[in-house]
Amino acid sequence: MATQRQVKKVKMIRKATPAKRPAMRRTSVAPTGKSPAAKLTATAEDYEGVRQVLSRYCFALDSSNLEELSSLFHRQADFSVSFENGQKHNGRETIHSWYQRFFEQRPREFHYMRHKLFEPCITVNKNTATSSTYFDSEAKDAQGQVQIITGRYDDALIKEGGQWLFKERTITIMYYYSPGTGKEGMR
Repeated sequence: MATQRQVKKVKMIRKATPAKRPAMRRTSVAPTGKSPAAKLTATAEDYEGVRQVLSRYCFALDSSNLEELSSLFHRQADFSVSFENGQKHNGRETIHSWYQRFFEQRPREFHYMRHKLFEPCITVNKNTATSSTYFDSEAKDAQGQVQIITGRYDDALIKEGGQWLFKERTITIMYYYSPGTGKEGMR
């Protein structure tokens, strides 16, 4: 008959060891006397400044605030939209007029318009930046149908006087659809 040996359980206690920091990589000094880190020209404030221009554009467009909308464009900006087959509009006043005509051609056609931006891909280099951002724009039309437009904004921006502005904006409309009727308020 085999006997069962009792095994004594021993609790192992490990001493906490401080986490090791990754080794710092040594970098050589560039011939100009500046370290490679000195080449960094963009700050978190620059990236946030670009994001704010993208957001302010959507809020101004959704509320039909043409003054705010046109103030986001550089005085010599270029603007184009895919449904105009590459036609470019040059200058802040021309862009303002384009949006004014756009809204005049659609009086009270869309209610509760709102744009939703997806995470923009932003590159900043000193006082210039580029951004590509997908968007969905939705509104309720005069018949109560929700209309959704999807697309992409491709932008070149410039920082002038501490403010980021659109230097070039290209809007590409990809497709649109309606998920059905929208009802106002809560159920």
